[in-house]
Amino acid sequence: MTDRAQLFRLVRDTDISGVSGTGHVADGVIFSDGQAAVHWLGRWPTTTPHPEGIVSVKGVHGHSGATRIVLLDNPADRLARIAEAHSKNATAGGMTSGDNNECGYAWPCPTWTWATTDRDPLATWDPADDDTEEQK
Repeated sequence: MTDRAQLFRLVRDTDISGVSGTGHVADGVIFSDGQAAVHWLGRWPTTTPHPEGIVSVKGVHGHSGATRIVLLDNPADRLARIAEAHSKNATAGGMTSGDNNECGYAWPCPTWTWATTDRDPLATWDPADDDTEEQK
């Protein structure tokens, strides 16, 4: 569970059913309690609840990858999620291996550094931009 809802789009690359078409076919929301709802666009707009959440949305509408779930959020929220995923590995006793949870690189990894450094989040990133003078 999160403290707020997360918006998403369903983007269909292949129209398996021949009804909804391709491209952006539906809008959705994952509520803070994990349940979801999908609002279909087009000729017959319909809203459907998914009490089992995004797993249900993917299972019913994913069509083995023909439809993608695209999360919609602002760049700062996305960077915060990236930084959180690329956190230092710590055991229950508080010890650490010194490695990163997500990628296994030594912490802080280049991805964590990029996600936590003040910069334009939409700018192209070159890892060399974050090298120290000793690393150059």
